[in-house]
Amino acid sequence: MARSVTLCPSDAIPEGRGRQFQALGRDIAVFRQDGRLFALDGRCPHQGGPLGEGELLGRHVACVWHGWSFDLETGRCAEEPDESVACFPVREADGRVIVELP
Repeated sequence: MARSVTLCPSDAIPEGRGRQFQALGRDIAVFRQDGRLFALDGRCPHQGGPLGEGELLGRHVACVWHGWSFDLETGRCAEEPDESVACFPVREADGRVIVELP
């Protein structure tokens, strides 16, 4: 059963940027791109780099450690098709960012 977790105020994630969070023992990366929020597992499967600190390249985020990039909607890795990160439902409510975690 998913749990709703409030991460931060909505304005803490500006357009074209991301942030790294810890919630329920997980690292979560949240991005705002094209007016939408996206939430992914916050650790790159390559060597554990913090995806929330990554650079947004259109609909992808590039890991700051080695450049692996992940689709914001699917979590799929562009460089290694067999690799991916989990995606989580995320929304804004009452001026807060809320993510649904398993």
